[in-house]
Amino acid sequence: RERSEALHRLRDREAFLNAVLGSTPTGMFVASLEGEITYLNPALVTMLGLAPDTTTAAVLERIHEDDREGALDLWQHALTRREDFLRQLRMHDARGELLWLEVHASPVAGGEAPLGIVGMVKDITERRHEEALRRWEAEHDPLTGLLNRRGFERRLEEALADFTKTGTPAALMLFDLDHFKPINDDGGHALGDELLRRVAQVVAWEVRRSDHLARQGGDEFGLLLPSCTLSQARKIAETVREVVSQVSVTHQGREYFVTASIGLTVFQEGDDAIETVLARADAASYASKHQGRNTVSVNADAAISG
Repeated sequence: RERSEALHRLRDREAFLNAVLGSTPTGMFVASLEGEITYLNPALVTMLGLAPDTTTAAVLERIHEDDREGALDLWQHALTRREDFLRQLRMHDARGELLWLEVHASPVAGGEAPLGIVGMVKDITERRHEEALRRWEAEHDPLTGLLNRRGFERRLEEALADFTKTGTPAALMLFDLDHFKPINDDGGHALGDELLRRVAQVVAWEVRRSDHLARQGGDEFGLLLPSCTLSQARKIAETVREVVSQVSVTHQGREYFVTASIGLTVFQEGDDAIETVLARADAASYASKHQGRNTVSVNADAAISG
């Protein structure tokens, strides 16, 4: 009789737990101590578009290939040490859409030894997209879509760190637009903004995919050229000078053109801060202005006239 009552209580408890797992809106799963998934609740099945009896291998195949190895290593580490598993990772749903998930799994205690693993899965895709958008907005210029000063300087810091550690060459180009003020004065800021957008587009089209182009404010632009020698940078600077000189806008029948006064420098031994490199490129840009504009100056002491 006692055994029958105990089994009855156990069945009631299992039915209650199954009802809880089945009704919760949070994705949940149960796994053995060896890491094999033995149960997926309806919320998780719906979230990922899985069958309730999906195998562990099939679930793992859904993890994005760039996240799979790291997630598996941490999962095995957590299983071995009987510790919690907590990770954010990307996983494909049944339609192939990419979801960002937060997975938190914990051992369930049962007397002297754990009984198994229970995990919760949250869909954080929207949150991750919002965070990515905020990060993008924090480092990009809303008018042109280029990097802003903050984003540009962060990439400059990274490039200088690479140069310091490995000697990887890099070049920095700063330029502003000659004859830009009359455009704003005659056509207003809307006309000036249109010209800035066009300059951004033509320069972005000419530089390499690995380069970082920025609008630092007003009509001031910066271009970071990683893994670039001075001779390569000179050619790119000349191309930038030429394409900028071809950009124009029209207002009340009059066509307006601008040119670029470009300052160019490369990372040098002894450069210990980006301010040093920026100051050198800025001085070269001023030299281009003084030499008649529409010119590329290198380290403020050599020039290529256009």
